[in-house]
Amino acid sequence: MQSPPTVRALMLLLATSLALTAADVAPIQVLNRGIGGNSTRDGLSRYARDVEQEAPDHLVLYFGMNDALNSAKLVPVAEFRTNLQQMIDRARALKVKTIVLVAPNPIVASYVKQRHPKHPAEDLAAWLGQYDTVIRELATQNHLPLIDLHARFLAVAPDLESESSLIRNVANSKTADGVHPTAAGYQTMAERIAETLGDAVKPGEKVVCFGDSITFGAHMAGAGTATGDTYPAWLSLFLNRRIGAATGDRPPAPAK
Repeated sequence: MQSPPTVRALMLLLATSLALTAADVAPIQVLNRGIGGNSTRDGLSRYARDVEQEAPDHLVLYFGMNDALNSAKLVPVAEFRTNLQQMIDRARALKVKTIVLVAPNPIVASYVKQRHPKHPAEDLAAWLGQYDTVIRELATQNHLPLIDLHARFLAVAPDLESESSLIRNVANSKTADGVHPTAAGYQTMAERIAETLGDAVKPGEKVVCFGDSITFGAHMAGAGTATGDTYPAWLSLFLNRRIGAATGDRPPAPAK
């Protein structure tokens, strides 16, 4: 009589089965198309190259920080609205299945004011709020999903200058940044975007993450790629784990 399989044998069979399953699933491709310092004007100037030529199935749009806060790149609110609407219209012309808009994460306004003393506004958080409102209005008018990073980040750490803040600050990063997320902040972004996309992203499809330095992954390992600690890297992991095309608890490390 043949003896029953051992626990070790069963574990090997399971591991082999999982490996074969992952190999059989076409992975979801996530592209990082963020460039530091970009406003919506800059985004439109490279839209053909970084979005239309890629022909994505899904598109995540995150602009606004430079339009609102970068004193060298300011874009009026009305133009910001027009620019973002053009990106939405052109994505629809491409038959993009899902267009996700991202409302700005909160900022440490005092830090930003120190770096941009010539900014015309005194209350930079309120100034950024105008651009936040535009994004929310466009999401409603165009019937698009919206990622509310402001609420999500504050829910994790209401004090933006604390060590637990998801925004880089003196306490957690030894820098008066006040705009860019921490590594945990980028992971939180990706979690929220993955939740929003849900099962809409199918095996073999392509997601383009289009934006500025926050999409780029400023100050993170893998900046400019979908590896390391960038939000596109975490988004790729979450989406591919869902379909069985990836395993593990972290995105792949950047190439050396």
